Amino acid sequence: MKAFFKKLKYTPFEIADALVLDLINFYEFISFYGLKIFGKYNFLKRNKILKNNHKDQRIFLLGNSPSLNNFDLKKLSNEIVIMVNRSFMHEDYDKIKPKFHLILDSKMETGEWPIDYIEIILSKNPEVNLLLNAKWFSLDKFKKYQKNKNIFWIKSKSISLFFDNFNNNIASLFSSTAVVEQGLSLAIYLGSKKIYIMGVELNGILNLMNDKESHFNGKDPDYEKSNSWHWARAMNSSSRGIRQFHRINELCKKNGIELFNLSKTGLLDFIPKDNYEAILKNDK
Repeated sequence: MKAFFKKLKYTPFEIADALVLDLINFYEFISFYGLKIFGKYNFLKRNKILKNNHKDQRIFLLGNSPSLNNFDLKKLSNEIVIMVNRSFMHEDYDKIKPKFHLILDSKMETGEWPIDYIEIILSKNPEVNLLLNAKWFSLDKFKKYQKNKNIFWIKSKSISLFFDNFNNNIASLFSSTAVVEQGLSLAIYLGSKKIYIMGVELNGILNLMNDKESHFNGKDPDYEKSNSWHWARAMNSSSRGIRQFHRINELCKKNGIELFNLSKTGLLDFIPKDNYEAILKNDK
């Protein structure tokens, strides 16, 4: 049995974890299309207006890791930029004015993150396309945003380790592990064939456990009162995120999409590196 598993690309634990995600995907698929028959998700049809809006253009996808502070982000003011979660707190956010911003974290639903975040983003960047979790669409506190022309609603899924469920359907983005992966899916849906990743290190949990900064603006306050069980779950989620990113990278190669990592630090060493200053001098 040990000899059998040695030949596999993934460990038994990784296979079991991936199978769980595939089962969740299957359940989500059945429930999503079941409800779609009754018109519950008709509001997702509007997302089609974004498809291939930036075909063959380069896109910059920004995470919130400390390495983001190593870049002069003001130079991205004329680029197509995707930012995520609390990146609006960056001092240059109103200068970058990202064309797209994703907030999909469940903390928005539970109230751990105030809904005022939406208003702050819209006030700082009135032309932004803000993408929110479709599961929130019918919740009372989100109803006032249902007809907002700046807001799109998306449904996510996990990318499979075993099945080629790669697609460019914005109604079913991958993945549920990290919002930057969902931002990557958005970039693909927009038609980009060259995507530059910045400030994505996937080692935030390790930094926090070693009393280091996890984000460009310091330590994540959400983890201040964490115990050992919380850390264990967070590390498992982080490990899953790395595996998913690796799988996404493989599928992008297969589909003719180039990914480049502009951060010098972090755990995405399997994605080719490039130089930020150099590429900005090149033609788009």
